[in-house]
Amino acid sequence: MPFHYQRPQSIAATWSRRLGRFALLLAFMAVLLHRIGMLTLPNAVAVIVLATGLAMLVFGLALIGFTMLWLIGAKGGHASFSGLVMALLVLGPVGVAASRYVTLPTIHDVSTDVDDPPQWLEQPAVSPSWLHRSDGDAPEARQSQSLAYPRVTGRRYDGAIDRVLLAVRAAAAESKWNEVDNVGVEALVDTLEIPQEAEVGGDPEAAATGEADPARAPLPQPRPDVEAGSAEPLPTSALIQYRTRTLVLGIPQDVLIRLSEEEETTFVDMRAATRDGDHDLGLNAELIQQFLRDLDMRLLGIAGG
Repeated sequence: MPFHYQRPQSIAATWSRRLGRFALLLAFMAVLLHRIGMLTLPNAVAVIVLATGLAMLVFGLALIGFTMLWLIGAKGGHASFSGLVMALLVLGPVGVAASRYVTLPTIHDVSTDVDDPPQWLEQPAVSPSWLHRSDGDAPEARQSQSLAYPRVTGRRYDGAIDRVLLAVRAAAAESKWNEVDNVGVEALVDTLEIPQEAEVGGDPEAAATGEADPARAPLPQPRPDVEAGSAEPLPTSALIQYRTRTLVLGIPQDVLIRLSEEEETTFVDMRAATRDGDHDLGLNAELIQQFLRDLDMRLLGIAGG
């Protein structure tokens, strides 16, 4: 009588696929709900930590399923592979974040000027949560920033402050930042407005032939009394505060830009901070460096150290 070998079913492999689906869905929903504003960042972090724990369990169950498949030929190879892939989809991004958490300093506020950082025009709203939050202006935090990000420094441009201001606002608009408040910007913007020419009237045929039109004749105006008028000096500094969010995770960030005119040059300082937790995972330094690179491209040829 022929003998038919019945392969056993690996329970670990079966549960690795089931729990893998749940862990992946849990992490995805946490990111999605936070991105659309229905879940706060501390709560989203708590859910992702739970999903990470489940993913580690799924990873172990998948290894057990592969081991049983190798030793006794138990069924569950496809289930173990599916669970392993779903576990890695959760553990991969979390591993990158964990490596940044360990290797980068524990700071949430980064400034190009560690000695005299720009002061917020509107203090960022920070809600208390289970995530620890320290003082971002502490000397220890600024020293840690200097050691970790030595290239995060301000920029000096050989140009007037109004020209640099135009480039700053254009770069911020392209990055889709929302302006919160500003100081000294309106006075500088008013000087950049070009008066529109009067609408051309009169006979179009006369304009085509070059004949003079009496209706367009210039009227004499009295010479302005320059000595009587007191021209206010233009401001030599400006502050602009923005609010933005990271592209994928939607983490809120506050950005402050300070422009200071010194003789024939303009110095640009920046400050960026996250609102939750005590660790920004390097996001603020990346934001400042990327913005200053864009500003260098817009003001190409007049950037200095």
